[in-house]
Amino acid sequence: MIKRAAITRYVAYFSGISTTAISIFLINYYLDANEFAVWGIANSLIFIFSQLGQLTYVQYVEKYFPNYNDKKKRLTLYKFIKTVFIFFPIWFFFLITLYFLNYFDKFNITNIAYLFLMITLAAVIEASVEIVSKYLLTKNQSIGLDKNEFLYSKLLRLFIFVLLLLNGFSIYHLLFTNIVLRAILFIKIINLDNNSFKDIFYNIFKTHIWEDNFTKTRYTFVAFGIKTLLMSFLNILFLYYSTFATSEEIAIASLGVLIINNLRPAVASLTSLLSPIISQNVEKSNRESELIGKALYINSYSASILIFVTCVFVNFYNNFFDIEYLVGYNPDRVILLSILASTVASFYYPKLWHVKFSNLEKQLFINLSIVFILSFLLFSLFMTRMDIFICFIVFEVLVYLVSFRLYKKEFMNFKNKFAPSFYFSIIAVLYILVDFQLQYAQFVIFVIYIIFATKDFFKTRSLISSKF
Repeated sequence: MIKRAAITRYVAYFSGISTTAISIFLINYYLDANEFAVWGIANSLIFIFSQLGQLTYVQYVEKYFPNYNDKKKRLTLYKFIKTVFIFFPIWFFFLITLYFLNYFDKFNITNIAYLFLMITLAAVIEASVEIVSKYLLTKNQSIGLDKNEFLYSKLLRLFIFVLLLLNGFSIYHLLFTNIVLRAILFIKIINLDNNSFKDIFYNIFKTHIWEDNFTKTRYTFVAFGIKTLLMSFLNILFLYYSTFATSEEIAIASLGVLIINNLRPAVASLTSLLSPIISQNVEKSNRESELIGKALYINSYSASILIFVTCVFVNFYNNFFDIEYLVGYNPDRVILLSILASTVASFYYPKLWHVKFSNLEKQLFINLSIVFILSFLLFSLFMTRMDIFICFIVFEVLVYLVSFRLYKKEFMNFKNKFAPSFYFSIIAVLYILVDFQLQYAQFVIFVIYIIFATKDFFKTRSLISSKF
């Protein structure tokens, strides 16, 4: 089952990468610098609010739902969804607070109340979609989730965005379109069992949120803190950066933030399927680390493909187009660093989940809090010589080292084994970033990568075919 689910998720997510990349490029091209900066700020706020708006429920679902029966899962899910929607006003009032602190003054936004309303509604829908998606993983229904996600959130969104942008519509219309499509996705995935919609929404409406809600808080609140630190660091860094940067600088940074926010789930597509299995293994005291080793190898191979294709893409548009004329700046550095940053999370998530599910969540939270503070201070002190993407990569690498160290305490013989092609993809990125002019050397690096990637493909295929 996991083999078919993994293949479906890979195809859906990596097909979605192309549609997402086209969407981001078109938005960047058709909107002016100020509008694109507002688009980036709005999406970062939606991302942060959606993480906070999950209210520890994702952590509850990940750890405890795999061991519940289907009836208990569904009734608990309804309670979670209703609670998320009731917390709707909090995010709106937070935006109002930012408004009175003059955070949005530099952007000269018209009809800002509508923008706040759409950001709030989008955040609530995103939080609900995330909770339902974790629920579906525990029911082994990720295939239906991935198909619907690709159809509504990737493919259909691209076509509608193209029509809107070609006809001069504003970011308000883009945001509204995204809200409608994500709402449709939510309605579709909450009813993959083909039950009556009337019954589903009636059960959500009548459920009592004050009964047996926010239980198991000893684990869920700490785990929620862990996820908040991991998922919000980049966006908090970006919002902090936007307080002193110009609209043009914010627009450039927005490109990288949008890439990372959209691509991290794609690169970690296999990892996300493993959460219920890791939870069950911990519950059964299964001391086998082979699953984690396989996931690391497969994820590093997937990351190498994404990095290599990006390097080829950057070389292609530099040779055939005047990209700086088209978008107003040279995006090479932002694209390459953001793609590289998107890959790191897939390497540490399986280890981090195992540590978190093994009642070591407090120790993990303390370590990650230290990493968060140190990384933020690093950027604050050296912001004139360090961009936010270098700082984010440093943060992600430190998180990886923390997760690996805590995991090694239980599995002392575990060794990291990355796909060899991953190392050559890193060399290819560094070669472009350093801006060497030796084309033959770059060609040699690409050929060596292809040789190793071909070998890694067969090993990766055998690992996916084997029993997880």
